[in-house]
Amino acid sequence: MFLDVHTHNPPGTPNILAIENRHSGFGDPVASRYVSAGLHPWYVRAETLSDDLELLRGYAAHPEVVAIGECGLDKLTATDWDTQCQAFERQIALAGELRKPLVIHCVKAVRECLQFLRDTCVPVIFHGINNRLSVIRPVIDAGYFLSFGKALLHPNAAIVEAFRAVPPDQLLLETDDTGGDIREIYKTASQLLNIPEKEIALQLESNFGKVFKQ
Repeated sequence: MFLDVHTHNPPGTPNILAIENRHSGFGDPVASRYVSAGLHPWYVRAETLSDDLELLRGYAAHPEVVAIGECGLDKLTATDWDTQCQAFERQIALAGELRKPLVIHCVKAVRECLQFLRDTCVPVIFHGINNRLSVIRPVIDAGYFLSFGKALLHPNAAIVEAFRAVPPDQLLLETDDTGGDIREIYKTASQLLNIPEKEIALQLESNFGKVFKQ
C-alpha cells in the first residue's frame, strides 16, 4: 500500500491510499473514501469567512473527512493577512474540537504558523516541503510531520539536505496538485535516503497510523 497524504486528484489505483484535498464544495457529497477539507489561504475572503467556516464545520463532521486543511498562512498571496490569520486560528480550533489532524500550507511564514499552533492538541502535517534545512528546522524541532512531494523528483542540494535531516518518524509523502504518481515519489525517496523502498514504506505506514489513528 502506497500512502499519498495530500493530493488534489481523486484516487484511482487500488493499492494507493490517497487523501483528497478539498477547499470548496462543502455542500456536495464527500464521495471519496478519505478527504481533507479546509479554507486555503489563497481563497479565504473576509466577507464570506463566517459562512464558509460554518459550511466547513458541517462538512468536516463526516467520518470520511479525516483532516482539516490545507489551511495556514502565505505571505506571497494577495489575500489580506488578518483574514488569513482569522481563518487559520478558527480552523485550528475546529481541528481540536473534532480531534482531527491539521494539514498546513505555509509559505514564508514558518514562525507565524508555529506561533498559532503552539497550543494545538492534534497531529500537524506541514505539506509540500521545498525549503532548506534552516527554514524547516523549527518545524522538525516542534515534532510536527513534514510531507515531501514533487520537490524530491528534481531536488537541489538544499532540498536533499533538508529531506535527509527529517527524522524518519516525522516523514510523509504526497503528490499535491501534480497529477504525478506517488509510487515515483516513494522510489525517489528511498534512493535519496539510500534505504530499501520496503523500509520507507513500513516507516510511512507507521507514521500515517500515528497521524490518522489507523
